[in-house]
Amino acid sequence: MPALWNKLVSEFDHNLPVSSASLKFFEAYASAIAEDVKDDQVKPEYVDWWRTIIEKYSQQASTGSSAIRVASCDCFASMSRDIFECLGYREQRLIVTLLYPLASDTDHNVRAAACRALGVFVLFPSLREDPLFVSDMMKAILEQRNDKIILVLVRSSWALANMCDALVLESENEGFNLREYMSTSEWIDVLSYATSAATDNEKLRSNAVRTIGSLLRITPREYFENTRIVSLVSHAMDGLVKNIESGSLKTRWNACHAVSNVFLNPYFPIGYIGEEGRGGGRVYPWTHDVYEALTQSLVECKNYKVRINACLALSIPKNKEKYGNKLDMILSCIKKAWDKCQATEEYSELKYKTQLENQVSNRIKIPESN
Repeated sequence: MPALWNKLVSEFDHNLPVSSASLKFFEAYASAIAEDVKDDQVKPEYVDWWRTIIEKYSQQASTGSSAIRVASCDCFASMSRDIFECLGYREQRLIVTLLYPLASDTDHNVRAAACRALGVFVLFPSLREDPLFVSDMMKAILEQRNDKIILVLVRSSWALANMCDALVLESENEGFNLREYMSTSEWIDVLSYATSAATDNEKLRSNAVRTIGSLLRITPREYFENTRIVSLVSHAMDGLVKNIESGSLKTRWNACHAVSNVFLNPYFPIGYIGEEGRGGGRVYPWTHDVYEALTQSLVECKNYKVRINACLALSIPKNKEKYGNKLDMILSCIKKAWDKCQATEEYSELKYKTQLENQVSNRIKIPESN
């Protein structure tokens, strides 16, 4: 590939300004490079190629026609994680600095392309561990939450979900502190936006529930002691329930997976309230609806991927108090799901049937026969 590039460069007219067509070619070439990177082994010539592109052509990303700005964003978004991590700090910062203002460009296609590129970059290790980048990226994305163009909303919601997924990965590191990445008010903005999107256009919902699940997974305990935040959490859980119960299959299994993420936060309030909860029978207000939606999907949904993710979510809580007064109902539905699995003989569903059986028998340990 480097030989091909050198041959092409020799035929370029370097006096001509870069065009959107040439940037599209750069994007295709960059995608081919990304596919050729194997086992984290990056060829030095590929890194050099990107350095050339950044130094000679990236400055035009913020100038020229909107088509050039879109193509520049798409070109950056085609960069692989491994190559980005091989670039110098100056080159990395130049790219992201160019993208921030493009997320608020006057042209909606540019805004959408910039949001997509930022959503790609936030998953890169050196950027997701950088609170300043995450904070700036979040602000740039949230500025688009009231955009009237659905393409921009889809791309921005996808980028925000990726950001929250990246923070989940980062939270596995010792010493992680969510407040280093976002203030309480910004946390509220992200959750509020995701909750609104979860009941908005169908194209936004799968990303919105991803955002809710990942954000609540990493939320500190003291947030759940704040009355205003608990009210927001209640609305967010309502959004998850609605998307478990209805919508596209992709949205439904994403919503089930989001609940799994929420339950992985040991401080998330679900089930009985406090130490006196069981005796008084008081449960958190969303407990009933969440478990009803999950068990209904586990037993009734025809799609195995939805059922598998519903079963996974039901198996996450490790303390029976977390199930509140729904434990008997949940166990009954799990047994019913097991019986339905045994009655299924469709060969095309065999792979997913086996996965669901494993979820039921290994995670929740129900008896395999009466």
